[in-house]
Amino acid sequence: MTCMRSCFLRLSYSKMDYILSAFYSSQPKQAKEKLLWRIVNVAIIGAPNSGKSTLINNIVERKICAASSKVHTTTKLARAMCIENNTQIIFLDTPGVVTEKEQMKYKLPTSMVGAYQKSLNCADVIGVVHDVSNSYTKDSLHREVTSMLKAASNVPSFLILNKVDKLKSKRQLLASIRNLTNGCIAGKPIPGTEKNSKNKKIERGYDNFSDVFLVSALNGDGVKEIKEYLIGNAKSATLQYSPMDWTDQTPESLIEEAVRAKLLDFLAQEIPYNLKTQLEYYDEETEDRIVCSVAVECPSERIAKLISGAGGGRLQQIKSHVREDLIDLFKKQVVIDLQLKVKNKSLEDFV
Repeated sequence: MTCMRSCFLRLSYSKMDYILSAFYSSQPKQAKEKLLWRIVNVAIIGAPNSGKSTLINNIVERKICAASSKVHTTTKLARAMCIENNTQIIFLDTPGVVTEKEQMKYKLPTSMVGAYQKSLNCADVIGVVHDVSNSYTKDSLHREVTSMLKAASNVPSFLILNKVDKLKSKRQLLASIRNLTNGCIAGKPIPGTEKNSKNKKIERGYDNFSDVFLVSALNGDGVKEIKEYLIGNAKSATLQYSPMDWTDQTPESLIEEAVRAKLLDFLAQEIPYNLKTQLEYYDEETEDRIVCSVAVECPSERIAKLISGAGGGRLQQIKSHVREDLIDLFKKQVVIDLQLKVKNKSLEDFV
């Protein structure tokens, strides 16, 4: 095992070749009052498609947050909770930073613009997820993310470098860490980083992160360390949610979002952003079985036929994948039906 040590940083390589943990916390000291429960509210922010929802789902071990391969899958603030011993971790999954131009282009809810600010107001700690596999943005934080961090500088924050398994060069990874932290973690320079006032580099990141983690949210590498870090920085408090709760979203909303996420995965370009999903039937027949039906409103018959595919094959594929995600979400059997409807036309007219 190769290690690089300092007074605040330990870099080690695991089965994914590298997991970095900065064992330092700028969190306030725990309250003296000892209560049965400890709580931590975590705002997860980052650029679109950086892997925020996938990371949360992996930590809570449920597909609560809708995730797809396209940008702007998450359209509203949602909470996902998990219990570990006597600690309740509450994640605030936020939409990726979105401009008014993007909101118009993808026909996104207007509430997405500035939605992240609500999560920051509730957060005890902020986690910034950054995709280091993107060659265009791997060495610099999104401008809006940096602005948010500076505006909430009183809230401790940590950096999560995601998709590190896609990088071939460790040297490249270390360079990204230096750029994204401006060569500084927890107020101390990263070993090997020299600052020359005569040749100062342009700041690409944020220099007030207390910790840095390297993960692959998709396969779970490095996720355990983040969970342990959050548990270690929880505050003594009364429970905000029942230990039985794992989200603040309704089952109906979760099902609609799961369908929407799979439409984003299976359909090209901007087509899925023009579709509307609506739950038409929901019934928990037993404790172990859910039966539901979702209508997908299409802007035209051409789009409806495209979604359906030859002989309805594509629609069946979408339904199968949605069902798998819902079983993972609810931890019970799910029977789901998808119905395509054309805007301003009845189903009979379409058929």
